[in-house]
Amino acid sequence: MMTAKLKYTLLAVVFILGYTSLSFELIVLRQLINFVGSNTLITSIVITFILLFLSVGYYIGSVARLAGRSARQTMGRLIKLMLVWYILGCSYYLIETYFLTMYFLGIRSTLGFVTFFSATFLAFPSACLGVVTSVIGRIVHRRNTNYTGRFMAVDTIGSVLGSLATTLIFMPLIGVGATIVVLLILTASAAFLLESKRTIAANSGVVLCLLVIGVFLNNEHFINPNSGLVKDDAVSRIEIFPDDIKNGQARSLLMSINGSSSSKISEDESLMFEYINFINQTFIDTLPRDYPHDILVLGAGGFTVGLNDDFHNYTYLDIEKDLQKISEQKFLPTPLSANKKFVAQDAYLYMLNEQKKYDLIVVDVYSAVQSIPMNFVTTDFFAMVKDSLKENGIMVANIITSAAFNNSFAKRVDNTLRAVFPQYLNRQVLQPYNPYDESGLVNVEYIYYHYAPDNAVYTLNKNTAVYGQ
Repeated sequence: MMTAKLKYTLLAVVFILGYTSLSFELIVLRQLINFVGSNTLITSIVITFILLFLSVGYYIGSVARLAGRSARQTMGRLIKLMLVWYILGCSYYLIETYFLTMYFLGIRSTLGFVTFFSATFLAFPSACLGVVTSVIGRIVHRRNTNYTGRFMAVDTIGSVLGSLATTLIFMPLIGVGATIVVLLILTASAAFLLESKRTIAANSGVVLCLLVIGVFLNNEHFINPNSGLVKDDAVSRIEIFPDDIKNGQARSLLMSINGSSSSKISEDESLMFEYINFINQTFIDTLPRDYPHDILVLGAGGFTVGLNDDFHNYTYLDIEKDLQKISEQKFLPTPLSANKKFVAQDAYLYMLNEQKKYDLIVVDVYSAVQSIPMNFVTTDFFAMVKDSLKENGIMVANIITSAAFNNSFAKRVDNTLRAVFPQYLNRQVLQPYNPYDESGLVNVEYIYYHYAPDNAVYTLNKNTAVYGQ
C-alpha cells in the first residue's frame, strides 16, 4: 500500500504541474500578442505543439524503466529543466530578442514565427511534463489501483485553477511579470517536493539560482530601468515613453500598446502620426459647426483623433478598460472634454448591438500588421460600419498594408472593402513608397462617402457630362 506521505506528495506534485501547465500556456499566448497578435491560427499552433509533445512525454513515461529513487531523481531533474524552459518561453525581453533574431534571419511570416517559437520553447517542457505525469500515474497505480481516477481529478483541478487564477486573479492584480514569477515558484516547489532529505541541500542552490534569474528577467525595473511600462495584464501591455529627443529634450510622447506604436502626442503637430494629422485636418477640422456632429472612433489609442475639438460629440471605443485613466494621467495634456465619451467594449460587439448613426466613423483598430483583429477585416464588419453611417456620412479606415498590393492581405482587404462599398470608396496612400518593394508597408486610408447611389454612366449616345461639370 502507498504511504500517506508518498500519496499526498505525489498528488501535490500532480496538482502543481496541472496548475503550472495551463498557466504557462496562457502566459505564452498573452506574451505572443505583443509580437504576432492573437487569432485562432496562433492559438491552434501553440496548443498543437503543447498537446503533441505532451502525448510524446506520456508515452515515454509509460515505457521508461524507472523505479524507486531513480524515478524520483529523474522527475526532479525534468521539473528543473521545465523551470529553465518556462523562464525562456515566458519572459518578455527574451521573446523579443528571439523575434528580432528571426526577423534578422529573414523570417517574416506569422506562421513561421510562431511555429519556430513553439518548436523551440514549448515542445521540450511539454514532453517533460508528460513524462513526469505519466511516471507519477504509474507509481500511483502500482501502489493503489483505486487512485488512478483521483490522480486524474487532482491534475484536472490544478489545470482549472491554473487557468482561472492566471487570467482572472494574478494578471489583473499583479501583472504578467509577477504572474510569471508565481509560475516559476510553483514549479520550483514541485521540484523540492520530489527531493529526498539527502539531495535537497545539494540541489536547492540550483533551483534558487534559477528562481533569481527568473525574477530578474521578469522585473521591469531591473532589466529595463528606463522602461515606460504603465500596465501589463491579461489584456494589454501599455508603455509610454518620450520620443523625438533633441538636445536632450523630448518633444513628444509615444504610447505603445501590445508592442505596437498606438498614439503619439506633441505640441508640434508635425511630429504626430501622419495619418492622425490627415484625419484631424481633413475630416474633423472642416466639419461644419452649425451643430455638433456625431463621431465614432473604433480603437481609441491615446484619444488623439479630434484631440483639440471640444465641439462635436465623440464616442471612443476600445477593449482596454483603463485606457482613458492611463491616457489622462500619463499621456494627454488635459483630461477628455465633456463632449467626449469612452466606452470600454469590443468594437465588433458594439457595432453589432448599437443602433445609433454617425456623421463620421474612424476605424483605427489595425495598430500593426501582426496585430490585425481578424473579425475587423470582414464584409460583415464593414457592412455594420456602413449601416451606422448617417446619410452623407464618411468612414475613414486606417490600414497598415502594402501600397502597391504586393501581398495577399493588401489585395484581399481591398476586395473586401470594395465588396461592401462598391461606390464612392477612395484609397489614399499617405507616405512615399517603392512599388517594387514587397516588404514595404505604409498607412493606407480607405475613405467611403455614404451618398445615395448614382449608377448613371456616360456614353456616346447619351452624354450628360456637360451638366455635371
